[in-house]
Amino acid sequence: MTINLELLNSLFQAKLAELRDLAIENDVPKTGNVEQLRAKLIGKLILGHIDLTDSGIKSMQNNDLTEVLGIFGVKKSGSKKSKMQRLWLHLNGDPKKLNISTIGDMTREELHAYCVSLDLPRSGNKNVLMGRVAGVLSSEEKAWGRVKKSLRTGRKLAQPTVAPTAEPMEIDDVSDVVETADNAVEEFDVPITLDEGAGESLVRLDARRAELTSHLREFLLIGREQDEDDVTAFIEDLGRLGFGIEHSVVRERILDELQQMIKLKQQEDQARSTLPGSWREKQALRHLENVRPQLLDKLDVILENRGGDIAAARVDFENLALDSELDLELAAISGRVHGLFDLQVSLRASESEMDPVTARRQRALDMLYRGTHDVSPEAMAQLGKVESQMESFERVVETIVRRSEGAFGPPEHALLIRFLERRGWDANQTEVRPRLLAAAGILAAEMGYVAIEDIPALPTIISLDNEKVSEVVDSMREILSEMGREPPTIDTVVESKSDEESAGNRVKAKLDAADALLRKLNRGESGH
Repeated sequence: MTINLELLNSLFQAKLAELRDLAIENDVPKTGNVEQLRAKLIGKLILGHIDLTDSGIKSMQNNDLTEVLGIFGVKKSGSKKSKMQRLWLHLNGDPKKLNISTIGDMTREELHAYCVSLDLPRSGNKNVLMGRVAGVLSSEEKAWGRVKKSLRTGRKLAQPTVAPTAEPMEIDDVSDVVETADNAVEEFDVPITLDEGAGESLVRLDARRAELTSHLREFLLIGREQDEDDVTAFIEDLGRLGFGIEHSVVRERILDELQQMIKLKQQEDQARSTLPGSWREKQALRHLENVRPQLLDKLDVILENRGGDIAAARVDFENLALDSELDLELAAISGRVHGLFDLQVSLRASESEMDPVTARRQRALDMLYRGTHDVSPEAMAQLGKVESQMESFERVVETIVRRSEGAFGPPEHALLIRFLERRGWDANQTEVRPRLLAAAGILAAEMGYVAIEDIPALPTIISLDNEKVSEVVDSMREILSEMGREPPTIDTVVESKSDEESAGNRVKAKLDAADALLRKLNRGESGH
């Protein structure tokens, strides 16, 4: 096998226009990007004596595949099958159109054809075929479709020791070229062996990319990306959320996404602290300020609807920002948008103090001390005792409602008060008892034992000011006088009260007589 090294070097360094001119001269289709056109020209002008059809690639020996891949300027390591697949992809595919993100839109027939060309099993439904193709695309990512940078720029190339000629050179000389290229800046990693189901997991991972991005942002808020144990714990949590971390290729993809997110966060943090760097950025920031109030209003609704699912809420908020025509491709905008989200989540977390137990007890204390500005010192001392022993009080409440199978009615109220009194608390005070029961109801409801409507309500207390009452009485007297009616005096009130008492005494006397009659009748019956 011999090749023209000078022509090969010129193809590597040629621009798109030059490659198109060469294609026209040599009757090669001039369609495609620069890498596709270069591959076509190398295939015809440099390796025209080699069969590069599907069947020809499959019939090549392992050493031949290594040499051919080196001539094309792409990665040449790996198993024989991976070399065959990589060569076919480089000659027939476009990484922008053939990747994990695009194969989901393909038909089963299209996926079947790729399985044939890539020497993959062809049985199964569309999802099975898609998983197989995705596995190859993932393992060969960045290994085809683009030649090494050193070959494009002409750096680190083996220089001939004699004057350049058009005569062919032996392939051993080219081996030096491609070997040097393998050690260049853009060195590819060792391919990852795909186990069963890895391809399908990668497809699902790509479909959940927005969710993954949200989880990565959450991790970078409180996680330590330099701590291996912390990163491992984060990835394990993703596994519990359904991400296929049992496959090494999925874990590698997640780690790659994490590194990208770290870089993006650094850019966002820097952009937020600097002035706009372009007219586009200035206009985008102005638009953000205009829509900020609407974003915050809708963010509250999003957080309420999503409950504790912060990752899903972040995805919703980012979609809201896109719908508001915010330019999230700018780090200055995406950083501020996610900064708004993080701040709002932090504020809500502070309100609940991040600890549901503490928040529950705080709400019970709020009920305990509600409207205590006129409460006696003795009652306040009892409420303070409850506050200082809130944990014990909560355990008593939980025990009572559990034994009553979730009921918290009058029997449970009485039991709670009696139990507290035995512990030395003056719990049955008029000012203390209703507050204790209301606070206990809050705790029982927050722990999920009783419904909210079963929480005892505090009694309505109307505090009267003596001076205000006197003013009201005087006003009522004036109104009655203007209407021609005599305002009541103390004597008339006492007299009417005496009349009421007399009437009450008469009724009581009649009832006593009826009781005496019933007793006589009962004695008479017993005598028979």
